[in-house]
Amino acid sequence: MTTHVKLLREFFWMMLLSGLLFCCGKASAQVLPEYSAFPSSSVGIQAGTQGLGLQGSYSFWTTFNARIGFNTVPGITVQYNSRDMQLNRTSVFAIADWQPMYGKTDWFARKWYISTGIAYYFSNNLYREGAGTTPNYTIYMSRVRPYIGTGLGNIHLFKNVGMRTDLGWFIPTSSATSTYDDKASNVSSGLRGLLPGLNSAVSIYVKF
Repeated sequence: MTTHVKLLREFFWMMLLSGLLFCCGKASAQVLPEYSAFPSSSVGIQAGTQGLGLQGSYSFWTTFNARIGFNTVPGITVQYNSRDMQLNRTSVFAIADWQPMYGKTDWFARKWYISTGIAYYFSNNLYREGAGTTPNYTIYMSRVRPYIGTGLGNIHLFKNVGMRTDLGWFIPTSSATSTYDDKASNVSSGLRGLLPGLNSAVSIYVKF
């Protein structure tokens, strides 16, 4: 419990820092919208491998952008190999974006950015129905995860509505554990170990 409170406190300070950057951004150099991968500020919805969520952003210092938001995967049960499987995941995140090629005129340079950040998962587990002598079990995955990624942003759709795409990975900081045997290896070995942290998402937002 103490660890969770400490993590939440750290996340609060990240949110406060984002707010300060928001204020500082008002005094920053003028950002030319036609060259920027970021709207000056936005609020929108996100859908992807981390679930559904809301996201807010604010650009500052010409080539940088700050985002905060949350994602959730409701406890939806699906059939996998004729047995129930359920993913339970809810997270909050803070991400900083940088546009390395700001000022160049080609389309990719005006849209491409790289990202880093951190996420905290209030819940991040996988329930699996047993079979034969194997009982039902739950796999618990890392809750604190740094983030690295890339994406394309400020893609105009219509009027003040835009789109952002993200591709990255929320990196686990601890090994997965299981309530039965060594089933945690199902989500921590090989390519399967990359899937729980994969962030492939599209955001549709209103910019201000």
